[in-house]
Amino acid sequence: MPLRTLSRLCRLHNHVDLPAHSLLHSAIPLTSMRQVWTDAPGPVTPESAFYDSTVEQYALQPIEILSLRQMLEFGRAALYNNSFVLDSACRVQRELPKRLARRLMDLQFLPYIVVTNPHIKRVYDSYQHAFETLHNLPQVRTVEQNAEFTVLLKRLVDEHAPMLDALAAGLRECNSKAFVGPKLQLNSFLENMLTSRISRRVLAEQHINLHNRRPGYIGVICTHLNLCDAVDFAVQRATQVSRETYGVAPEVTCTGDLQSTIPYIPTHLDYMLYELLKNAMRAVVESHRDGLRPPAIHIRVCEADTDVTFRISDQGGGILADDLSKVWQYGYTTINHQDSSTFSGTSDTNPAWGAESGAQYRMGGLGFGLPMSRLYAEYFGGRLQLVSMPGYGIDAYLNLKRLEGDWQEQHAEPAAPLLTASGDDTRWNAR
Repeated sequence: MPLRTLSRLCRLHNHVDLPAHSLLHSAIPLTSMRQVWTDAPGPVTPESAFYDSTVEQYALQPIEILSLRQMLEFGRAALYNNSFVLDSACRVQRELPKRLARRLMDLQFLPYIVVTNPHIKRVYDSYQHAFETLHNLPQVRTVEQNAEFTVLLKRLVDEHAPMLDALAAGLRECNSKAFVGPKLQLNSFLENMLTSRISRRVLAEQHINLHNRRPGYIGVICTHLNLCDAVDFAVQRATQVSRETYGVAPEVTCTGDLQSTIPYIPTHLDYMLYELLKNAMRAVVESHRDGLRPPAIHIRVCEADTDVTFRISDQGGGILADDLSKVWQYGYTTINHQDSSTFSGTSDTNPAWGAESGAQYRMGGLGFGLPMSRLYAEYFGGRLQLVSMPGYGIDAYLNLKRLEGDWQEQHAEPAAPLLTASGDDTRWNAR
């Protein structure tokens, strides 16, 4: 290992005066490093940032496409053979820096006014800090090293949880600029950033859960996710938010194939159902302020051989045809941000989305919920559609594919601008 790389590792260690050559004889436990996921990243001088081409070199490398078949095969094999867990650790170490580097390049290509926004800069610093930490780590070779790496990886996931709120807040502030805002076209950038976020989290959490095994799961995938339980959980959360905001919540009825189970990632389904129900409840309550009991929201669950569809029907007045396409634009919201009573974060990392960044449970957010839900559905080959009857209500159709078969991610990590010539992707070869 070059001494320059060893010196970088020394700077991450609590004892910064440890000589580089001593690392040749004793490995540094990952858990003894500086708490990089909770401490603020150190300042990066413009000179070093400009002349350091490490990020660009990683961004130019082809990524290894994540396939469901490999996730399941490795997950099952890891139950009996720890070598598969170590193989998974090596892939995560190899892949995450490349994927982070592509998004760092995306951020570098943004207009100056966007990059200097404090929220966007926070996202950039967090990505840069994660990239530097991961690409400097020694390769995991033993079960003990993997245990420490898993702890560090979990911290990475946790630290990046508030970045969705930061990205949304930065977008809103940039768009609010009277002269610059109307000229910004950031939807494609955000699509890349958020699709990449999903793919990185699947990659990281799959490995974390290979190490921290749970009954009924293969990595992060629940092999028999009960659809009725998922609906009940989303209804409870949305009902709580509606009552805290308005003092009332519409009743929710659910019919159909309620005992069905599918292999899926629970947090993805939780987020999508919660967002759809939250929007439906808000529309119903705000369009029925006559003091009478608001009309119920109806959910229908329909199971087919290869997929399942949720239909969520409300009587919230619907959306005008001219406005229907706007709901898929990042940052579009009808919430008045001067009124904090309906504001919430957009975080998608736990059942109390937004709580980790200090936001209260509220009915509206920063305009990321619906487009983010569609990204979640489409990532695994599903789809999310809205059918509006203006003056009456909306039917939302959420179609999900069972996580089994030959799925592989499509365009999950698009190459950064000007890097597409060398950015061809490769496939992970199953062991």
